[in-house]
Amino acid sequence: MPVARRRLLIVAAVVVTMLVVAAALGANVPSWLDVHVQSWAKSTYKWTVINRDTHWLFSRVFHPISTGIDASVHAVGWTLRNLRWPGVLALTGVIGLATGGVRAAGSGMAAMAAVGVLGVWDPMMITLSLMIVAVAIAFAIGVPLGVWTARSDRADRLLRSVLDTAQVLPTFVYLIPLVVMFGIQNPPAVIATVVYAVPPAVRLTNLGLRGVPVVANEVGQSFGCTSRQQLFKVQLPMARRTILLGLNQVIMMAFGIVVIASLVGTGDAGLLVLKGLQKNDVGAAFAPGLAIVFAAVALDRITTGERTHGKRSRFTMPALDRRRAAVVAAGGVLAVALVAHLVGAKTFPDALTYDIKKPINDAVQWIQDNLRHGVPVIGGTDSINTFLVTKILEPTRKFLTWVPWLMVVGTIGVVGWVSKGWRLGVTCAAAMLAIGAMGTIPAGAGDKVPMWDLAMDTFSQVVVAIVISVIIAVPLGVLAGRSDRVNRLLRPILDTAQVMPQFVYLIPVVALFRAGRVCGVVAAVIYAVPPCIRLTNLGLREVAYTPREAAISFGATPRQELFKVQLPMAFRSILLGINQTVLMVLATVIIAALVGAGALGLEAYRGFAKPQSDIGRGLAGGLSIVLLAVVLDRITQAWGTRSTRN
Repeated sequence: MPVARRRLLIVAAVVVTMLVVAAALGANVPSWLDVHVQSWAKSTYKWTVINRDTHWLFSRVFHPISTGIDASVHAVGWTLRNLRWPGVLALTGVIGLATGGVRAAGSGMAAMAAVGVLGVWDPMMITLSLMIVAVAIAFAIGVPLGVWTARSDRADRLLRSVLDTAQVLPTFVYLIPLVVMFGIQNPPAVIATVVYAVPPAVRLTNLGLRGVPVVANEVGQSFGCTSRQQLFKVQLPMARRTILLGLNQVIMMAFGIVVIASLVGTGDAGLLVLKGLQKNDVGAAFAPGLAIVFAAVALDRITTGERTHGKRSRFTMPALDRRRAAVVAAGGVLAVALVAHLVGAKTFPDALTYDIKKPINDAVQWIQDNLRHGVPVIGGTDSINTFLVTKILEPTRKFLTWVPWLMVVGTIGVVGWVSKGWRLGVTCAAAMLAIGAMGTIPAGAGDKVPMWDLAMDTFSQVVVAIVISVIIAVPLGVLAGRSDRVNRLLRPILDTAQVMPQFVYLIPVVALFRAGRVCGVVAAVIYAVPPCIRLTNLGLREVAYTPREAAISFGATPRQELFKVQLPMAFRSILLGINQTVLMVLATVIIAALVGAGALGLEAYRGFAKPQSDIGRGLAGGLSIVLLAVVLDRITQAWGTRSTRN
């Protein structure tokens, strides 16, 4: 019997079995399936509160880690304060000159100077202290783990679930235990940032090492390289560009959650954003938010290492000359800092600052007055909002909640099995089954709502956001990969979209689309598009010129070259970009809940806002988000692997 027919018969048998079992169990999740995660979370939280000052786990493990992180943040902060603002600008320029040339140095210094112009220099130095420590820790952890996963398929499989959990588990969920374990202010903020920022470093290091051509590895082996020499002399240098993109993504991720981290009392620029939002003052929130973006752009420019000038390179400079240049550069930075001390340049001059509060508030008001309703026939954002809700989101949600829960579990299992075999099918079905086991939550008037129904609501929003993100991102990534001009144009836009705190751009999004699920979908799309564009761009640019040249020699048109050579060879990188988009969308679920999206994100936020009473609901909601992420991640990755093999 042909394989296709056999698979079709198996699928039909599974569907019939699911229909019979679903009819026997009923459309709703049975109460006996509840594994009491919520009650366990409450009892565990109470135990940690009681024992955090006496138990050895706190006194010998958590407290020393907390002390070390706090000392590191204060040391970096002390250095930045004593360099004064001219010294910080000089240091930015020196690092940019060494890693990316004159252009990187100039853009990095300009971005950092813009922070001072916005009038938030001192709070931003606190933010930079936190981010520098967090990025250093995340990169120091992520690169070795990426090397390990690239050299071991077993390690790759083992860590994938951990990375998915770290990246999509809402920050509000793990911020609660971090505060209990490590106290408040700097330590929990740094650790939360590290947890969120490590995955892209691991994934992109893995991608870069696995993308090293087989020929290069064989040449190294033929010359007698040991495994260590092969790694440091061949693989890491050839994967350098992808690894540096990982550093870029670590920085973007770290700055992306700086506002959430400020909830634990760091007193940095993120706190200014929160205060502005609490007062519904877009201008007051936008200025520090934009400053965070500029600081992230400055670090991005001076750490990517993309030199574009001439033939001379720092890698051709003798080691002694490089050391001398480093000493001269350090001396120059110290000299600038000393002059700044002597002339009393302690803070950024008020004469150079500009208050953007009023222009921003005026712009938001104009947008709300003119773009929401639009013009006759063409319409405005209200018409988009209505279309998405009535024609897409609501029908999808109603369908998913109407279908018997076991049918959804079985369907997801079949999709996983068809994608990559029975193991993936069982994994996906088990993940969906675990969502059903999260129990119910109170809904008022004595009623209870199954966590399953909330998961299906979130699932509908996530699927719509992913589809829109991919439709936007892949074509733009292709354009950026084939045009340096488009790449340069998109880069600052992507940086802004990815590091602009979601709390900031949610307000103009609400002004355009009103609070609700559409607002959450739009916010998720804005945040999730950049990694897919970047990785599509990277995949196309890393396609070797030899196969392209062969296609051109056989008369291929640019369109044929793209669809027959570049896209197939870049497919692995594109699928990783889509995978990152999936995880980004799920990571913004909780933020979207604050503007009316509801569902699982709202439950996760309640766990943070009221841990004494709602921590169980928060944990159940957060775990359900993670389980959805595992399902979507495994299936999309399986499609990419299967297509690569074929």
